[in-house]
Amino acid sequence: MPDVAVVQKLICEECGTQFNCGSTKEHSCWCMNLPNMRGQFDLAGSCLCPDCLTLGQAKAITKQRKSRQAVRQKNAIR
Repeated sequence: MPDVAVVQKLICEECGTQFNCGSTKEHSCWCMNLPNMRGQFDLAGSCLCPDCLTLGQAKAITKQRKSRQAVRQKNAIR
């Protein structure tokens, strides 16, 4: 029988949002692939949703990149 990841429904300890955790004894959760952008925040024992884990930084970075790309395209020599 193949190893099937069990997804747990958790509540973010920061904002109360429900999110999925796929952590098992054999596999780590998706959060282990995200950078900890909360500075000195200790993640041990705390389960946070993706937005709280990164404090919205990933969305802000993506928005900023898109904005810069639009400016470059607008100013490009044609």
